Amino acid sequence: MKPPNASSNSGDPRDLAASWFAHLHSGDATQEDRRVFEQWRNAHPENDRQYRNVQQFWDATLQVPENELREILARREAAAPRAHLARRRFGLGLAGVCSAALVGGVALQGGWLASPLQTIQIASPRGERRQMVLPDGSVLDINTGTRAVARLYEGKRRVELLEGEIFFTVQRDERRPFVVDAGESQIVVTGTRFNVRYDALAAQVSVESGSVEVSKGPWWNRHTRSLAKGQGVDVLQEQGLGEVRHRDIETILAWQRGKIVFEDMPLAHAVAEINRYLEQPARLDAPALRQHRIAGIFSVDDPQALIDMLPEFAPVRVYRLQDGQARIVAK
Repeated sequence: MKPPNASSNSGDPRDLAASWFAHLHSGDATQEDRRVFEQWRNAHPENDRQYRNVQQFWDATLQVPENELREILARREAAAPRAHLARRRFGLGLAGVCSAALVGGVALQGGWLASPLQTIQIASPRGERRQMVLPDGSVLDINTGTRAVARLYEGKRRVELLEGEIFFTVQRDERRPFVVDAGESQIVVTGTRFNVRYDALAAQVSVESGSVEVSKGPWWNRHTRSLAKGQGVDVLQEQGLGEVRHRDIETILAWQRGKIVFEDMPLAHAVAEINRYLEQPARLDAPALRQHRIAGIFSVDDPQALIDMLPEFAPVRVYRLQDGQARIVAK
């Protein structure tokens, strides 16, 4: 799908807004396309207003069942000879509806509302790791406590990471982009190897080989970072998209070898990391030691041993409560 061009489309901001909306949501938009879109949107207040109108109509469209939307669009096509008169009579309001119908039509044609060819539930219980091969040949190494859904369409492949961590080895297919959604973050690739970790507070993306494009923000103000081999970026819920940084990929991917590597990590963060592998999270009751730094390599194959080994790395004691929970206190 090509980006809108004022020389080949109606110069009416309403039509261009709908065309831009469709293109930016098609999965084909490049970073350069988004830059051109921002220039168009900021060139005149009316451009921005019409684009926001399209979003409002689109949000309303999402509430309509797909079969009903198809009937509405079919009726609109049948009434095409009278569209010009209707637009002249009712002006801006009806034009906005037409723009929404245009977006809806492109959405249906582009497959946004199309049913996936396959839907695959992905899950890994706490303390377990597993591997899954998708029908397209892409391999997913799934860390502990992960939930995700893979949806395979004719023109794209999409994985929604609800929580947890997955290392993706994507089978290259130029005709079917591979998209990972992690909260408000979106990672787009064609073929590469990368790791995504996501919880309610942040998403962390790290690239082992190839390249990916990470985006965050609403469609009208989306920020994007391009990552290459050995690079990563953090996407924080509050602060937004961070800067691209070099990543120690071996350390980040230690979980694939059944290890956790702590390098000068605050004790509170280390306990939180260990808790990802425990069915019943340990409790750190040592406020003065929360920032105490520790370093070491731990095996995740025996999660309880992770907690029992903490006194060797920090001035703490570990007690087992009657319910089986571990309580960590200062010595």
